[in-house]
Amino acid sequence: MTLAWRDRDDPLKRVVAKGGKVLVVGLGRSGVCAANLLALAGCEVVISEKKEREKACDPGIPLEPEVRIHWGGHPWNLFEGKDLIVVSPGVPADLEPFERARGKGIPVIGEMELAFRLTTVPWVAVTGSNGKSTTVTLVDMMAKKGGLKVATGGNLGTPATSFVQGQDELEYLVAEVSSFQLETVETFHPFIAALLNLSPDHLDRYPGMAEYVHAKARIFSLMGPGDTAIFNADDPETAAIAGGTSAGRFPFSRFFLGKSGVFADQGWIRIRDQGETRSVLKISSIPLKGTHNLENSLAAAAIAWKMGVSAEAISSALCAFRGLEHRMELVGHVRGVPVYNDSKGTNVGATFRSLEGMGGQVILILGGKDKGAPYDPLVEPIRRKVEVLILLGEAADRMEEAFRGTTKILRVKTLDDAVREAVKEARHGCEILFSPACSSFDMFTNFEERGRAFKEAAARYMEMGE
Repeated sequence: MTLAWRDRDDPLKRVVAKGGKVLVVGLGRSGVCAANLLALAGCEVVISEKKEREKACDPGIPLEPEVRIHWGGHPWNLFEGKDLIVVSPGVPADLEPFERARGKGIPVIGEMELAFRLTTVPWVAVTGSNGKSTTVTLVDMMAKKGGLKVATGGNLGTPATSFVQGQDELEYLVAEVSSFQLETVETFHPFIAALLNLSPDHLDRYPGMAEYVHAKARIFSLMGPGDTAIFNADDPETAAIAGGTSAGRFPFSRFFLGKSGVFADQGWIRIRDQGETRSVLKISSIPLKGTHNLENSLAAAAIAWKMGVSAEAISSALCAFRGLEHRMELVGHVRGVPVYNDSKGTNVGATFRSLEGMGGQVILILGGKDKGAPYDPLVEPIRRKVEVLILLGEAADRMEEAFRGTTKILRVKTLDDAVREAVKEARHGCEILFSPACSSFDMFTNFEERGRAFKEAAARYMEMGE
């Protein structure tokens, strides 16, 4: 297979050309896609997986037969003598073998960085603590309604390296980008990049908030005057980061109408660019409700506009989009009480936004694997809006301590128990919200599995008429 290189003098080009030895660290979907791509290009590829074979999850992608797998850890002898090391997003970039490899001059890059260097099509990249998947999905819809040929993936689900083949048919690559992926970039500079918001997250991986923010800020770090940085002007830290980029800046805001950007103004979404103002649509026409979804809509409109999508296509997509599974998903009613699945609420900021978007009194289910972030931002909205708080998982002890005295608190052992108790407590005028503010890894493989389990439990109690 012949590869296209963004930079014809890229030093990795020689590694691939000579059939170099490559170690891919991490057997997730991204790792498998990177390994397959390099193997098809003629490299000698080994995957190193931390888990033992019997405990590893099936990535769901067939592996090229010539790729070997080493199970049960990342010993140094696998790194020695390699020409390139590719890191999957879920693997911490500061592991000791990576530092040793860099010390010996072995390139260590992430799967997304590899994909960027092997594509010549412009990239659109979206990051932030919350709203990435919704925003990227909206951008994809807007672009396609505008007649653009795009492929969408990255952290959203389809690994970036899977788009290397077939890129000639595309006009843009649209990628959801995580802080983990940004840790390992070296040349990555999207044509359009968006930083949606910042709130504490992944503090079980980062020493502190400063390190997490630094990783997110890398999305703008290599952009130039011909690129566009889109940012949330209502988030001071996001705006400050955007102020340091060399790219052109195009903000979005819910609160003010600036000289350029995309804004909520007098009940309308409006675009201002090059001295002209266009009214896109009435905010009341957007099916997605809540301030966080308005922000996502504004961000997506800003991105699509800079991709060349018309205001009419942007409006059409916003009116058609009904939301993503596990993201404030209305799954039904129990005795007239709406039940929402927000399993994608994996951090405090996401749950805060979802809770603030609720209209009535809330029966809130929280808990999972603690990520180290403070729960303080949830104290005031829980005191104000939550009638009953149901806690479960590893984080329950910390949460109970943080929220003591705010409202009625119940402790349960399983998600099924949580749903049962929520249904028992439900009364007219309440809403049931499952938005854990934690990762799922104490009980479930991922937030999707957790969300499905919640919906299955909710359906059982709905059928029982409880």
